[in-house]
Amino acid sequence: MSDGNAPAGALLELADSSGRWLVAFKGFPGSGKSTLSRAVSRRLGWPLIDKDDIKDLLDGHTAEAGALAYNAMFNVARRQLLQGLSVVCDSPLTFNTGYERAARIAEEMGVALAVVECCCSDEALWRRRIEARRALALPGRHKTDWASLQDHLRTATVESSYPIAHPRLVVDTIAPVDDLCAGVIRWLQQQDGTRLDRTAGTRGAP
Repeated sequence: MSDGNAPAGALLELADSSGRWLVAFKGFPGSGKSTLSRAVSRRLGWPLIDKDDIKDLLDGHTAEAGALAYNAMFNVARRQLLQGLSVVCDSPLTFNTGYERAARIAEEMGVALAVVECCCSDEALWRRRIEARRALALPGRHKTDWASLQDHLRTATVESSYPIAHPRLVVDTIAPVDDLCAGVIRWLQQQDGTRLDRTAGTRGAP
């Protein structure tokens, strides 16, 4: 098994040897999921689809912007999987409807689904991340103050606690992003043998 710090070219062999992956990142605002998902996408050369990129365009045009953004994200992911690529999706994945959609696509495409859930155990760091967003000129719906995040968490924490049947890695993002990225890649590599054994003879070629 290659190490998570191997050169990018060697890491690309993961896609060739294990088939395609749909890697769905999950986490609350400021949890570090976007930073980590982007790092993993760059390191492996797998396309990244960010739900917020879509929702930012839909906001103000429809009351269903959130649901449509998830639908669009997973439709684009499906197309990339059809192209023979592995895909990284970045979204809060707060509701189990999003997870179920990802699971259906993974089953339909014959690929492995993995969920990487990000959290930040250092509340002071988490708060600094949220408040640092004020300088980014983000659309108004983004959480940029600690009080609004706490209001959001009062309901979102319960909704987000649904069971996940696929491989799931919980990552505390207080560590350096390069170390976290290497850890996610090592974990995906560890899942590989199990998945191949389970799907031998049933999965088509990538």
